[in-house]
Amino acid sequence: MNWKAFALAGILLVASCSSNDDPAVDQVPNASDISGSVFLYNEGTDRVASDGMTVTVANVDPERSAVTDASGKFVIRNVPLGTHILTFTKNGYGTFKIFDFAHVTDDRETVLTTIPSLGTSSSTQVTALTATVAGTEVAIRATTNPAGSANNSRYVRIFLHTAANVSQVFHTVYSPTFVARINPFVKTYTKAELNAMGFVSGSTVFVRVYGDSYWGNQYKDPGLDRWVFPNLNPNAAAATSFVVP
Repeated sequence: MNWKAFALAGILLVASCSSNDDPAVDQVPNASDISGSVFLYNEGTDRVASDGMTVTVANVDPERSAVTDASGKFVIRNVPLGTHILTFTKNGYGTFKIFDFAHVTDDRETVLTTIPSLGTSSSTQVTALTATVAGTEVAIRATTNPAGSANNSRYVRIFLHTAANVSQVFHTVYSPTFVARINPFVKTYTKAELNAMGFVSGSTVFVRVYGDSYWGNQYKDPGLDRWVFPNLNPNAAAATSFVVP
């Protein structure tokens, strides 16, 4: 073999090896990259390092994933085109999901245009819960551990139902996240507010309160047909009830 033929053979061998060494980064038909960013927080409002979160496209075979860098950015390589579920996981954080993510072009990457703000799981336990009626108002009192104070904000979320087994999974009404700066935390609902929620006067309503994070990582799961609240602390006092005035 002359030197030209030998050189050509070497080039072909290198090209062949480089295209097969790592199947995860090989170009595949009808595929392109998915990129985006995240902002990470503690269970309050303080930003923390945004690295180390794994973002996965689980509904492809094999799964495709990437880990966020120090600025929270990620790039998932060579994802087959289609409608995907993106899953965000990191130790200490409740899992977050984005459904029906459209990835439809193979000539450029698809960018996640909305940057998720994700918090750590809540350390706030609700240790006691009462509901009292006074006139046309209902006061819900939730004692937390750690205790909320002016210097130590805690966060809670309220769930309501006409059934005794009310929970974060089974409810008809859920509240936004409330900031608890006193202990017990007190939330007052008027008769008009309860009626607007669908609770008629004279009916019994059951309530349960959980500790949550400021950024609760909540998402709507179409398969479950309900909202999921990943950062809730499951250690919560038993449900209590009241009669709508």
